[in-house]
Amino acid sequence: MNTRTHISQALRLTALAATLAVGAAPALADYSYYRSGSSAHQVVDGNLVDVQVRVNGSAAPLYFRPGTNDRHYFQAYRGRNYSLVLRNNTGRRIGVLVAVDGLNVVNGERSGLDRGEAMYVLGPWEQAEIQGWRTSLNEVRKFVFVDEERSYAQRTGQANGDMGWIRVAAFREVEPQAWWPYRPKVSDDHAWNDERGSRRENAAPAPPSAPSTKAAPESQLRADGGANMAPRDEESNPGTGWGNREYDLVGETSFVAEKYATDRITLRYEYASGLQALGIVPQRAPRIWDREQGQLGFAPPPRW
Repeated sequence: MNTRTHISQALRLTALAATLAVGAAPALADYSYYRSGSSAHQVVDGNLVDVQVRVNGSAAPLYFRPGTNDRHYFQAYRGRNYSLVLRNNTGRRIGVLVAVDGLNVVNGERSGLDRGEAMYVLGPWEQAEIQGWRTSLNEVRKFVFVDEERSYAQRTGQANGDMGWIRVAAFREVEPQAWWPYRPKVSDDHAWNDERGSRRENAAPAPPSAPSTKAAPESQLRADGGANMAPRDEESNPGTGWGNREYDLVGETSFVAEKYATDRITLRYEYASGLQALGIVPQRAPRIWDREQGQLGFAPPPRW
């Protein structure tokens, strides 16, 4: 399903409008969640926007910490990509500001969740997948779980008290304008024929190269965003790294946000050991449960 998303620079009446594809999530081969009677849930319901977390394409279970319900926890897996799926629950446009590790995902700057910041704008009943740090109108660098020392925030000198936190603020529009489908010009399936397509002043800056004593050169980073080069100490905490490039076309629209957000949704991610320390036990199906289900079929030809 093709969807349209927009990014708003609220007070400047400029915004980015994106064309994204959101389809059925493929199953992860190495973990699946199976306890239907558990306290885990998959979607955070807001008044304006619903939020789902996908890890390597599959919906991640969300948990409440015992005794609290003001935030939703999910498990981080070192080296895996994740994304946020946003769904507009209304028949009007809304602005959605997303901050990961305390940084605005559009421009990479420290976020105060203020209406004047860059934000995505969703059309009526629209759904979109936010896959990473926006680097231009054409691309993002994918969110990837890494140890905190290798996170984008740390590598740009912006580490802060919101490491491991994801905050989503949804705003209503002031004096909604008539809305029309927006179709940016595309050539060769990967380039937008407009000078705005190369503009980067509002895009998240690339992190500086890390010292050689801590990491390999940037050219050696793979899809894990350097996760495999990070310390493997069990006491390490997760952060969000600077992953692979992903084509993710955006354009511009006008949007003026209301003064205060209607929805403020908070998510926290930790490695399994961190969740357990907080009293949360991730429910994971080991390989033995996959084997227990079995499958009836026919003999396929050998691979070699």
